[in-house]
Amino acid sequence: MSRQFSNRQLYQARNLIPIRYVIETLLAIPSEMTGGVFRFRCPLCAGRHTAVKSETNLSRCFHCNKNFNTIDMCMMVKHMGFVDSVKYLIKHQNQLPPQPESMPACPEDVLPFELNRSPLKGPVALHEILSGLIGKDPLSKTEKDPPPVSPTAIDIAELQRIAHELSQVLQSLKSFCHLK
Repeated sequence: MSRQFSNRQLYQARNLIPIRYVIETLLAIPSEMTGGVFRFRCPLCAGRHTAVKSETNLSRCFHCNKNFNTIDMCMMVKHMGFVDSVKYLIKHQNQLPPQPESMPACPEDVLPFELNRSPLKGPVALHEILSGLIGKDPLSKTEKDPPPVSPTAIDIAELQRIAHELSQVLQSLKSFCHLK
């Protein structure tokens, strides 16, 4: 099975098309500013206890506790599969308004590993995937490591985001290896 998209295309569709632009303009989801916070109607539960975080390019519904990236949002609202949602975002990427210079570039090494590894390179250990996602090998400990602290809501949200990304990676790997 050949891949439909390069890592660069997936990165751009997921990270470089602002989630607020997708919600307001591409998908025309009812939205408003309330108390200085951008709110939108959740495509899953229709609740309005929602927000977007531009730093991670994610949106969240606090009512149903669901995070959405740009691809997820297109899948839910347009009732499309993953491939069609990515194609839709790539097609509309050219219509984006000019972005501030602070938008991240898309270097080839942004992703922690290649999904299309050749079988000769062998399997990827889970700690390699996690270290690419969180920036440090979680199995390595040094004397300088700080003592453990209670997780904050931000830590929990970050772990939920990582778990969601890992779930997507595992699904991609299963399809790539024809395992179901």
